[in-house]
Amino acid sequence: MSGAQRVENRHLLTLSLVLGFLALYAATAAPSVLSGDSAEFQLAAALPGVPHPTTYPLYTVLGFLATRLVPLGEAGWRVTLLSALCAALAVGLFFALARRLLASTPAALVGALALGLAPGLWNAATLAEVYALLALLIVATALALTPTTDDRRPEAEAGAGWRPPGLRAICLAAALAGLGVSHHGLFTITTLPLLAAAMLRRGPAAEGDSSAPPSPSSGAPDSTFNIQRATFKRLLWLALCFLFGLSPLLYPPAQFALHGPFDGQDYGLPRHYFWGAPRDYGEVLDLMTGGTIRRGIFRAPSPAGALETLRMVGRRVLFEFGPFGAPLGLLGAWALARRARWAWRAAAWVFFSTLGYLLLLGPAVGDAPVFTLPMLLPWALWVAAGSARLIGWRGDRLHTGIDRRARFVLQRLAFILLVALTLTWGATRYRVSSKRHLWLYRTFAEATLGALPPGAAVIAHWEQGMTLQYLRLVEGRRPDVWVDVVEPSDDPWGARAMRRYPGRPVYFVGPPASVAGLHIELVREDAYASLFRLRR
Repeated sequence: MSGAQRVENRHLLTLSLVLGFLALYAATAAPSVLSGDSAEFQLAAALPGVPHPTTYPLYTVLGFLATRLVPLGEAGWRVTLLSALCAALAVGLFFALARRLLASTPAALVGALALGLAPGLWNAATLAEVYALLALLIVATALALTPTTDDRRPEAEAGAGWRPPGLRAICLAAALAGLGVSHHGLFTITTLPLLAAAMLRRGPAAEGDSSAPPSPSSGAPDSTFNIQRATFKRLLWLALCFLFGLSPLLYPPAQFALHGPFDGQDYGLPRHYFWGAPRDYGEVLDLMTGGTIRRGIFRAPSPAGALETLRMVGRRVLFEFGPFGAPLGLLGAWALARRARWAWRAAAWVFFSTLGYLLLLGPAVGDAPVFTLPMLLPWALWVAAGSARLIGWRGDRLHTGIDRRARFVLQRLAFILLVALTLTWGATRYRVSSKRHLWLYRTFAEATLGALPPGAAVIAHWEQGMTLQYLRLVEGRRPDVWVDVVEPSDDPWGARAMRRYPGRPVYFVGPPASVAGLHIELVREDAYASLFRLRR
């Protein structure tokens, strides 16, 4: 088989992985509106509006395009489908990355399957959330920064014949890095340093760079000046590409220019949905950099807290990759460190920088496990490296005296066994990852809105309130009803109802504990959240 045919086959395999996982994620995605943050993303993308800090403009804009371009399903499902597409692309690009690093197509396939079937990525793919896009941006940037090898040599040994990424690849990585920085703070911590390290590793005049001037030893009279000029030119291109990647950050100020200023209340409604309802551009910038959510979120961990976080991460790795994938990742980390130390350092940085982020999260963050998603990427790479070690696809002798045919059979059997174990573990994760029957929130919201009299005001927590807002603002259900979404720092529900709605029928949505001590009447009981009427 020629080198061109091998490259074409790998591209077909990459495309097959993307399409296969897209089909899996779409089939198991939540079919309708969700709750809390996910419902808010579905709401903000469809309007379009501006969600909670850090406003996630890239996901919102892409979600808006999904609601307009996808011809199937309701608006909320279309936004969720964006997450499915991002996760599927992340799996496909991860396969290409692992193949380039390990020079082993079978091992890269095992790692890609382990990543795609890991509940962390699978869950992110089936909800309207920002983490699948985060994974895609990390993998895409890493792939652009990864040196290439000579594809004309069959299964070239990893680390042999590396060619540093050219100027185009570095510029692409810079643009992706800008998108990542505009999207999520975890990208800035985990991946932006890799871009800086790649630029330093590449040097001022890398081979294959069309802008590289003659070296000083070539005898050119102005070689030093030419090197400085070429370096400045490359840095200028990188800066421009990075700034282009930051362009989604223009979205929140543009929305404020169109719809603001607001009064600081009710998320900018009824004029427009803009979380925080900023009154000036300074408040817009504060929201984009984290706002009140950022302040106080990080703190130095206590020894007991740090130990519990480490235990959580250990349990998470076992939950994601199973009793076989977890130790296989440890083997792969050791094998990758021996064969390509720079690649191991990059993967370890992503893993341990995410761990540092988790250690610094304060108790105000109740969903810390979702931030472990970037850790799945290096671990899946280590799973691939461990698989390459077990398969011995790169020419390592399995046993002294084994002939070539027997070795060929043993390698294929090892590959089949690894794929079978990975798929078996992934099948056990279906029940915790699939959301295809998740109609709970729509059913609840429709029944709640249907039980309200004309002109009612509903006071609700964030989780239930965002679902109700989605039905009102996106689907036009009950425009006569006002939904008041309260935060924990807001005034008590009873006082809020008397102060804000003295002449309107007031209803509360939530668990009984939320309305304790109020003069209420139960209207509709639900295991998720009940509906109460305020008696005046």
